[in-house]
Amino acid sequence: MLRRLSLLVPALLAMMAAFAPVRASLVSAADLLDAKVQYTADFQIRTGVMGGFHGTVMHAHGRERRDFGALGGPQILLLRRDMDEATMLWPERKWYVTTSFSQAAALVGGFDGVMLNRRPTGSETINGEPCTRYAVTGTSAMGGSFRGTMWFTRDGILMRASGMVRFEGHETSVETSLNHLRRVHVGAASFARPADYTGLPIDLSKFGLKVR
Repeated sequence: MLRRLSLLVPALLAMMAAFAPVRASLVSAADLLDAKVQYTADFQIRTGVMGGFHGTVMHAHGRERRDFGALGGPQILLLRRDMDEATMLWPERKWYVTTSFSQAAALVGGFDGVMLNRRPTGSETINGEPCTRYAVTGTSAMGGSFRGTMWFTRDGILMRASGMVRFEGHETSVETSLNHLRRVHVGAASFARPADYTGLPIDLSKFGLKVR
């Protein structure tokens, strides 16, 4: 379970790290994670390491929620950069595991510190949204890297991305896309960990993480 969390988090960090005005060419992924636009959408993400996931995403400034299915049943990933927290929820059992956002990123190469260089290469419509296409490369001080192509809406939403992510000395392909995008208000309750959930008694230090 924790290995899946440690793989899903970097994939999302790498592929979502581009929420900024399109005129910028060299930008920090940590800053770019926080799109100013609130929205919901269906998402798909596939990596060469763990196969594919699909589900729904809710986004607000500093906050992200991903609901998806897995072999162990429905799961929810809460990425809270605003409070430095990353949490995996198992709704059927009302369990959770929580660590810091920064620790989760550091575990897989420090993707919160990646600097991205973007070069516009054209315009396309992705799932009904006019987008600018960019060639993107990025590296982190801890050895992580990304290279590939990303497509952004005019207001900075990542609609599609495809490329190679490198962390822990290994390289894997990553692809992600959004569909049925809706720019709507997302309430704070959507990003909160339910009070009646129980934290799993797992030694996260084996994975380089600390319990929150």
